[in-house]
Amino acid sequence: MTEHVLREKCEMTNNRRDFHGPASSRSFKWRRVALAVCGSIGLGLVCLSPVRAGDIREQQQLVDRAKLTFDRFQSDAKLASWFRTEAKDMKAIFIVPQLLRGALGVGLSGGSGVLLARDFVKGGWSPPAFYRMSAGSVGLQVGADASEVLLVINTFAGLERFYGRGAFKLGLESGVSVGSIGEGGTAGLDVVSFASSQGAFLGMSFAGFAISASSDANETYYGTAVKPEQILANGPITNSGADELRAAVSRANRFRERNPE
Repeated sequence: MTEHVLREKCEMTNNRRDFHGPASSRSFKWRRVALAVCGSIGLGLVCLSPVRAGDIREQQQLVDRAKLTFDRFQSDAKLASWFRTEAKDMKAIFIVPQLLRGALGVGLSGGSGVLLARDFVKGGWSPPAFYRMSAGSVGLQVGADASEVLLVINTFAGLERFYGRGAFKLGLESGVSVGSIGEGGTAGLDVVSFASSQGAFLGMSFAGFAISASSDANETYYGTAVKPEQILANGPITNSGADELRAAVSRANRFRERNPE
C-alpha cells in the first residue's frame, strides 16, 4: 500500500461521520487512534522502503517540491531577516519538503530531502544530493502532523558529516551541534534549523534525528553510482531537472550579499 493511499485512508478515518447518531467520546478516541496508526505505518514505509530503481519521477518530484519549500521559507520575514545577518557564509542547505510525524505509543518521524552545497571557488550551488531523515521515540504519545524543514549548515565540519554513505545523528553527542533561531542564538552552531507547518514556524528540536544518504535515489537521478561528495563538488555530475532549484538558492544568496545590514 503506497503512502498516498495510506494518507487518504487516514483522512477518511478522521473525517468519517457517524450516521447512527451523535459520535460518542469513545468512537472519537478510536478515530484518533486509527489516524495515528495509519500515520505510523505510512511513516515506516517512507523511512524504510528503498527507492524503486529507474523511477526518476519520484526524485524529480522531490526536487520540485524542495524548490517550493525553499521559496516559501524565503518569503517569511523572520527567516529573511536572519539570512541577511547570519547566513552569508553558510556552507550548505538541506531541504525536506515534508517531514511526517506520527505516534501510537512509539513515535516515528521521517521524510526525504535534498542537500545543496555552496561552491566557494566557482560560485553558485551544487546539484542536489538525496538523503533520508528519521527519528523514533518511546512514550505516551498519540497524533500526527507534517512539517516543512530547512537546515542551514554553517560549518565545513557540519557539511562533512553528509559525506559518505553512512548515517549520522544531529546533536552534541554525535558532534554536530544543532539549534533554531528561537533557542537563544545561533552563533557557533554547525546546523541552524527551521520548521514550518501551515505557514507557522515551529519550535521543533532536531537533536537525535538521523540523516543518511539515499544511494538508490542518487544513482537513479544521476544515472550512475555516485557518492554524495561527488555530487556536492559541483563538477560534471549533474541533472538539468535541478536547475530551477539551484537558481533559486543562488538568487537568494546573491540578494543577501548585495544587501548586507
